[in-house]
Amino acid sequence: MGFFLFLNHRKTISSSFYLDCVFNTLSFNMKKYICLLIAFLFIGSTISAQQVVSSTYLLSYDTDYFANELDVPFSVNGVDLYRVLYTTTSISGAQDTASGLLVIPQQEGVSFPLVSYSHGTSSGRYDVPGYLSFEHNLPAIYASMGVVCIAADYLGLGSSPGIHPYVHADSEAWASHDMMLAIKDFLPTELDVKLNDQLYLTGYSQGGHAAMAFHRMLETETDTEVNAAFPMSGPYSISTGMRDLLLSDQEYGLPTYLAATAISYQEVYGNIYPNNDITQLFKAPYADIILKMTNEEPDLISINQELIESLVANEGGSFPKKMIFEDIVEEILADENHPINVALRDNDVYDWTPKADTKLLYCSGDEQVNFQNSLIAEETMLDNGATMVTAIELDPSFNHTECVTPAATTFVLYLLLNAMTTSQSDVNISNTSIYPNPTSGIFNIKLNGSTNGTADVYSLQGQLIASYDFENQINEISLNIERGMYIINIKDQQGKSIKNERLIVR
Repeated sequence: MGFFLFLNHRKTISSSFYLDCVFNTLSFNMKKYICLLIAFLFIGSTISAQQVVSSTYLLSYDTDYFANELDVPFSVNGVDLYRVLYTTTSISGAQDTASGLLVIPQQEGVSFPLVSYSHGTSSGRYDVPGYLSFEHNLPAIYASMGVVCIAADYLGLGSSPGIHPYVHADSEAWASHDMMLAIKDFLPTELDVKLNDQLYLTGYSQGGHAAMAFHRMLETETDTEVNAAFPMSGPYSISTGMRDLLLSDQEYGLPTYLAATAISYQEVYGNIYPNNDITQLFKAPYADIILKMTNEEPDLISINQELIESLVANEGGSFPKKMIFEDIVEEILADENHPINVALRDNDVYDWTPKADTKLLYCSGDEQVNFQNSLIAEETMLDNGATMVTAIELDPSFNHTECVTPAATTFVLYLLLNAMTTSQSDVNISNTSIYPNPTSGIFNIKLNGSTNGTADVYSLQGQLIASYDFENQINEISLNIERGMYIINIKDQQGKSIKNERLIVR
């Protein structure tokens, strides 16, 4: 079936601006470090002051949209989508306004869990969820399961000016954190939407890195409890991944990754290339092409293609390390304390000890983000004393794009079974029961507060196995299916989900 195959997960890079800290009498590097210090002090002193500046209703999706257009079989709510602008902090330490997507289920009388979704690499400034990039569908799908979903656009993307600090762990984390704080204040007062105390984190590719950075921030710097985290196919070990590009004599189809990381870390640390001159790191003709990435609205798909064509013409293949001067590559490989190595290590996000249930989803056929990132993270976290960290191989034959489908499906199924709304209505969810469970195939559904509804039975791959309508408070269901585990979704007569539960057939 086609569940999530609509996710043509495009991978490219970011956007642009020039950082000026106003300290005109200081050296460039000193400006950078003072700016970062101000940023950290600012965040520490104003962490509770984040607020929504504006919200714009964008559109709504009903359950038919998810079923018919996206082939999502068990969406239980329509959703409303908003672009939200909120206050945050720039790399320089100044107050910034960033954007993100807010998706709310069309369901009244309940308090919702919150899901934070971190998006993958963007091809340009407005290729982000808050501006309805193709990837906005994932937060919408998650919200249709009965959760409020937020998706920060990050710094330097969407409405946030300047260069996007690509795979910069700290700013990825605080962009999501500030949006979460702003939304928690905004929802009950402005939209009469209530949240319960459940929080789930996820993200794919760059978003996997960002979700892990956010998770680490929440558990090590705040008292916020995370229920579960599902980082997917992320470059958690930046220091090994980017060094692999520098070492590799294999062709790689996304040389923009290396270029975007260099530009990003120059903006953050100020010492990646001397005198802020990109031509002192990247050779001609690549430097001129890479400079286009510092435009305010770069077309990074076209830039990537230009780099590939130039590498093929000059080097005989798309070898990203050939863009960098050979002597600099040798220095990086010989000196562990080279500024580039220090910056890369500073953005690793795997060496800590998660408390929450953490599932590291990956496919070993991933040609863009080496699956070893997930295994390194799992081993290190377990060695650190974590007890609920598991790396899960989804399909060994799937590449980076193909892996989106089983990864997103896995998280959706987890939400169906674990992320429960707190009911304030007359439907007593706790008294809606399924018995016996486990079952031989014949079982009863007992309802409370309603006598009409439907029961849908799904495989763990999201396939609809059977559907039943009923008109009694106690309804006998007979299934002729193979032994195994299934998901049963019960809806009331209005089509609203009132219970999701594992069904074990023996």
